[in-house]
Amino acid sequence: MRLGSALAALLIVVSAVGCSKREALVKIPSVEPSAVVLPAPAPAPSAPGTEKAPGMPGDIDPSLFAHVLVEHGKTYVVLDASPDVDRWAQGAPTLVSDESPVVTRREIVPTTLPASLVRRIGTPVRLYGPPGAVCEGKLGPISLISRVEPEYNVRQQWKGEDYDGTPIPPANAEQIAEEAWSMAEGGRSLVAELGDVQGDCKDAMFARDRDFPLARPFTVKDAPTALATRAAAEMRNLAGYAEIDEAYQGSGIQTPDVPWEQHNGATPTVKVFSGEGATYVWLDADAGEVCSEFRGKLTALWKLEGGSTKDARFVKLYEGADDFLPSTLVHLDRDGSPSLLGYQSVLRKGPSGFAVRSVSVPYFLCPC
Repeated sequence: MRLGSALAALLIVVSAVGCSKREALVKIPSVEPSAVVLPAPAPAPSAPGTEKAPGMPGDIDPSLFAHVLVEHGKTYVVLDASPDVDRWAQGAPTLVSDESPVVTRREIVPTTLPASLVRRIGTPVRLYGPPGAVCEGKLGPISLISRVEPEYNVRQQWKGEDYDGTPIPPANAEQIAEEAWSMAEGGRSLVAELGDVQGDCKDAMFARDRDFPLARPFTVKDAPTALATRAAAEMRNLAGYAEIDEAYQGSGIQTPDVPWEQHNGATPTVKVFSGEGATYVWLDADAGEVCSEFRGKLTALWKLEGGSTKDARFVKLYEGADDFLPSTLVHLDRDGSPSLLGYQSVLRKGPSGFAVRSVSVPYFLCPC
């Protein structure tokens, strides 16, 4: 029996199948809750496309910002990171690559797509990496792609070896595509392939319409010691800090007079972004181990207001526990609020506050 279909029902970012040790992991939810998307009833084939509500409140206009995926020599601009697969997809998935990650593709039913997305075809766009603009092109054919990193035993089965070592018939491309698509529920995107490419897109992080003024990304820097010390003090006033500390004190592995964020020699990471007359401070405290008696994680973003950096007031913009590592700050929205970019992820402001949105690859791995 192949594992793919069984694993598809257990999709999580990190699979704990086979792990024996319990983990006291405290994660504080981000300010903006995740949206629950219920499948819409399938329309008649001839029904015209209707505008779909954003997959998450406050989704940014794709003309202002769109994630970029570079996979196996092709560049894709993400039009929707929460696609309505039940309505938009047609035909069986085809295998693009069985390497890492496994990439599959499905055709779309053009008449079911929102008209605003269909109109994006042919739009000239400019793609950006950490240093700034890196390439340009035009949005081409639209399709659905999925990406996933399967569990090791699934790959072995595809090659012809069952989980207990018994030889089995190897999977063909159609079977691999079907299983990979099924287990990639959290890794599907509606994309437009980039055509008429000028420049090198391999380091591109996001795209926006070419007729907008050039965006000015600001790269992250390590915070000076004095600023990092102030940020650590501000962290201890956050609501999530006390909750994690309570779990730490009850874990049985706490060290007297050592705060949880310094457990086993851990030290919070503090970064600073400066540009366009404003300074922002990012903190990431991560201590303990996965599958151990304790792990605590807390992240925060502040804006510095008033006076010099030494005397400035910390104004909290975000508190959470996302596995998010920002490398670049850029102003994408018309209101001037900052967006922090990480690997295939962005922290930006929505109607309920700042939240992290991601198009990262789902992994089926045991962390223990």
